[in-house]
Amino acid sequence: MSRSASEIIQLSKSARQLFLQKKHSQARELYRQGLDADAQNPYLLCGLGDACREMGDLAESEQAYQTLLAIEPENLFALRGVGDTLKGKGALAEAIPYWLRYLNLRPGDVHVMTRLADAFKQLNHNDQAEDLYREILETDGMDGFALTGLADLLHRSGRDHEAIACYEKILTMQHDVLHVLTIVGKLCWRVSDFEKAKAFFLRALEIDPDNPYALYGLGNCYRWYHDYAQAVEVWQRILVHNEGTIALYSRLGDAFTHLGDYTSAELAYRQVLDQRYERFAQIGLVKLLCDQGKFDPAVEALNDLLAREGDPWQQIDELSRRFVISGRRETMLKFYTHLLKGSIPAALEPERLRQLLQKLGG
Repeated sequence: MSRSASEIIQLSKSARQLFLQKKHSQARELYRQGLDADAQNPYLLCGLGDACREMGDLAESEQAYQTLLAIEPENLFALRGVGDTLKGKGALAEAIPYWLRYLNLRPGDVHVMTRLADAFKQLNHNDQAEDLYREILETDGMDGFALTGLADLLHRSGRDHEAIACYEKILTMQHDVLHVLTIVGKLCWRVSDFEKAKAFFLRALEIDPDNPYALYGLGNCYRWYHDYAQAVEVWQRILVHNEGTIALYSRLGDAFTHLGDYTSAELAYRQVLDQRYERFAQIGLVKLLCDQGKFDPAVEALNDLLAREGDPWQQIDELSRRFVISGRRETMLKFYTHLLKGSIPAALEPERLRQLLQKLGG
């Protein structure tokens, strides 16, 4: 269909208005009509690419941008648009060269730099991602997107102290970001800054009193302080609205054991082991049965532990460590003596067990 230049300009303007009103399907139709008359019009091609991308029609979107780039290889809108379209298709590695070409023509565009840094991070090109995030932050030290991306990168890389510093900057701008509060609380706990961790978890619970991540983390803090009663109270709040996890029930079993509530402790460990075998729950059960003087059932539980694990003496070392940490050294010695007097698990050599007892003072 033949159209005059003025008609094509008007079509482009009308399509743009529809696009801004988020009427993307109608905008696409007008862009297509304009392109029927002027197939190489850069404004129409870019507009069609934008409208199709917003609609999720990524194939037509990419085709429109690529047609424009064949005409104008340095068209910034097309370079950015095709990069975004490829990102939408999950083709990050293919998107990167377009964003790099864009930044070569327009350095310092933080929006595209952030897209590029995020892509590098997702592809595990962490050095390139970090360099870009830090370049953005050199210009604006409080850029929220760059801080969030860098904090996540540092977190995933195990650079906990640096990640905490980034997350704390984010929280100076947005005080009530729940997931950031729980993440930084967990990181502080991991670097043994328990008071700081506790403060972040409490802040999270002011926003969402039932948040399971904050409750679990806060309980871990109380557990570290040996306040097992408070830890149990906090962890049990999770179970009001959520199913307990393996880790939660293992923690509860340990806390109940320290409190001398052996019935609740065994229920917690059984709750884990009824779902699936879990090493620490099995070790906890052995220790719990020993605490009650139930040495024969403890031997059965130990046999189950040793049958499932690779190095039996590694498990004995771990069990011994947990006895000592919990202040139950005498109970441990009685149990190992019981093993020597009765049926020693096949995986344990009697002489080596005697040497261990002697080393422990039994």
